[in-house]
Amino acid sequence: MRVAFFSMPDLVPHFSPHIWQPPSLAGALIATSLREAGHEAFVADLILQRDRVTEAVKEVLAEYRPALVALSAMSFQFATAKRVAEIVKEADPDIKTVLGGYHATLVGEEMKPDGEGAPFDFICRGEGDQVLAELATALEKDTPLSQVPNLSFRDNGTFVHNERRGLEEIDRIPLPDRSARIWSGYHFGPFTLDIVETSRGCTNNCNFCCMRHVYGRTFRPFPIERVIRDLTDAKRRGIKWIAFGDDNITLNIKRFEALCDAIAEAGLNDLSYIVQAECKGISTGPELARKMDRANFRIVQLGIENVSPRNLEMMRKGRLNVLDNIKRSIQYLHDNNIMIVGGMIVGNPDDNEEDIATNYKFFDDQDIDFFGDQIMTPYPKTGIREEMMGQGLVTNLEDYRLYNGYWANVRTRHLTPDEIQFLRWKYRDEVSTFRKSTKAFRANHPIVDLYRRVWLRPYRRVKYAILNRGKSERQLYEEAMDRDMALNDFFNDPGYPKSWRRSVQDVELPSLPALKEDTPTMDSISHAR
Repeated sequence: MRVAFFSMPDLVPHFSPHIWQPPSLAGALIATSLREAGHEAFVADLILQRDRVTEAVKEVLAEYRPALVALSAMSFQFATAKRVAEIVKEADPDIKTVLGGYHATLVGEEMKPDGEGAPFDFICRGEGDQVLAELATALEKDTPLSQVPNLSFRDNGTFVHNERRGLEEIDRIPLPDRSARIWSGYHFGPFTLDIVETSRGCTNNCNFCCMRHVYGRTFRPFPIERVIRDLTDAKRRGIKWIAFGDDNITLNIKRFEALCDAIAEAGLNDLSYIVQAECKGISTGPELARKMDRANFRIVQLGIENVSPRNLEMMRKGRLNVLDNIKRSIQYLHDNNIMIVGGMIVGNPDDNEEDIATNYKFFDDQDIDFFGDQIMTPYPKTGIREEMMGQGLVTNLEDYRLYNGYWANVRTRHLTPDEIQFLRWKYRDEVSTFRKSTKAFRANHPIVDLYRRVWLRPYRRVKYAILNRGKSERQLYEEAMDRDMALNDFFNDPGYPKSWRRSVQDVELPSLPALKEDTPTMDSISHAR
């Protein structure tokens, strides 16, 4: 059977499509299992076709003539996946469609066949490494679909949900088939980019994360030898940057150190690496950061989350992210000129303006290289969703397009959604690293830093002053938000750029206090310190 796999083109506005266009690792992994089962697989990452999604989908259908189309989506990508599935059905109603990925795993059993699940014939819940191959074989041989674990299928106007199987045996997951990708051009800036995973899962119990509903509270590392083979394959294909897709690579520090040693010993430290990590793991001692530098890890997305002990306890991160751990992890990484993307979550239930400003001031003081700041998002099946719903703090329960950490879907006891969105924009802009140079960035990219200082920043200041003369701060904010919302408007929806306004509209909750006029601002905090 011929199977086409589509990943979605939606990006979080933090990531400019001109800078960041990664491939789907899931598609390449599933392609391997399909081909091993005797099927043909074609991976179409729509992130490479963002300016012509509809046309690209139709071209894939016409050229490769798949009998089964698989679509993978996170929650904020679900609306796009649904529209792509509708395009497939409009082109050929006989093509079967299956939805997989995080959103399908979290809410697949709640989808209505004549509602949000209408364009999908099947839903894959949980790990899909083998499910798609088993589904293709069942369709080809006309065997009972009830024998395919993790699968939901239509029967008499409803979805039947098969039992979930246990997690995949990690040692038996084959290497991804990168040759199945039909387009090329994945990149990070001017460099070629690919995704590799060295482990799956996380044993933490953070209440803002939905990962335990995908993998349970488990940590399954791949054999280091397999990781080295995977990296070698990527290097052979001309890749220069690797982003590790692990959920929490620092759960086993000794293994992470051994992986760094293996990368260096295999001569794979001529590639550059990006990884996400938690502060507790990085702060265990300076040796790990030294080994990461030797292996050529250049960027770490560090889960700082928040510098308020109250908020860390609320997130169930209190024992992991004490301030000393946060500062040590930053120091160890920066001592080795490893750049940091600081993970930050604002918009917590008790946040006021001072709480938000304090976090940005901390990032500025610590010379954090890039901001990975998010607004608390009530993702499906998370503890924080239930808690904030119970407190009347969730203001958008239905428009999942806005569930990417960038848009305010909640209010706090002191701030409306609009105030959260505005304050995040305001303070991020005030301390943005595009306005200054960090030591680690200068060490890694001296030519780019010189270009920024001598030409790009002065040019932007002049351009900004000319184009925005006479505009109020509020106008600048709303124009920026409209641009960011339009980033994922692939189908010319006339109402799409205004969706963020519906999200952040003031909700009448009289029991909650509004923002006080005397709440400290960024300037007052700076002067006080």
